[in-house]
Amino acid sequence: MHQITLRAGLERKSFASRACAAVKLHARALASPRLTMGWLDVLNSHPALANIAELQPRLLHKIYRPYLSNRLNSSERLSALASHYRFILQHDLAGLTARAIQGGVELAAFAGKSGAHYTVVLHAIVPMEREGELVLQLRCNNALVQSVAFSFFFDGVQASIGIGCLQGPQCGAGLELARNATRDLHGLRPKNLLVRLVHQLGFAYGCSQMLMVGNDNRPVRKQLRKGRVHADYDVFWQEMGATQRSDGDYALRCIPLAAPDLEQIPSKKRAEARRRHDLLCDVVAMVLAGMTQPRMAAAPASAPAMPLLVDAANTAVLAAA
Repeated sequence: MHQITLRAGLERKSFASRACAAVKLHARALASPRLTMGWLDVLNSHPALANIAELQPRLLHKIYRPYLSNRLNSSERLSALASHYRFILQHDLAGLTARAIQGGVELAAFAGKSGAHYTVVLHAIVPMEREGELVLQLRCNNALVQSVAFSFFFDGVQASIGIGCLQGPQCGAGLELARNATRDLHGLRPKNLLVRLVHQLGFAYGCSQMLMVGNDNRPVRKQLRKGRVHADYDVFWQEMGATQRSDGDYALRCIPLAAPDLEQIPSKKRAEARRRHDLLCDVVAMVLAGMTQPRMAAAPASAPAMPLLVDAANTAVLAAA
């Protein structure tokens, strides 16, 4: 197995850019040596993870920057990242992750009531690299409508799925795209669709809860200081039925999709509510099938058994104390 070192974190750029990136990366590694060794130990613990690190150099940098939620300190960040990659290996998602790095994987395709073509595409590690390891994108006729970044990890002893970011495209047409999609999807807002997809992924993979980052815990500090982040996550999470925790983030129990209570819906809107729920169920089923269908392996079949990465991460953290 090829050994992953800090050199794997250098992207293919010009010599000057590569040299500058190398200086920054090694400076961070020298400032946090035990954290660095703990992360490299994780990435070298299985051929599939080494392959993922080679495919996407940005993975090496994640341990040094705010990640998922600002409530996580450096040791908790290492544990969260380690437990995500332990999780994907345990659930045979490493091959899918590798494919998602290399250009995205289409998990679902369906038509809106206008006939427009919608897809749900999975990316990994980037974009939205501070907010999660996996990204689901909703696209309409290939135009980006909405994205959600998430990771699998352990919150204490609970297997959890966590959302670190929910955003539309970085263009002036984003709001119009979302409005058009909502009309086209029988009143189902794109952000609701993606969050429900993550919620059901959590349920399907045995997570007890979905955690969502609160307004004050978002890891994009520079953008927050410059006033570039305007979405009110707290209000949206509450609309979804989540409860705020003492650390400022939100939690929602992972349970199956529930059918709408038609008795609580005006009669003239019930047909639309049924179509909206049916669409959501269909897309969830397609995404789950796309996640679990046979796929190319990310590592040789003879790869060694995966160690308990969370335990390895915690050992590194204890050694640093």
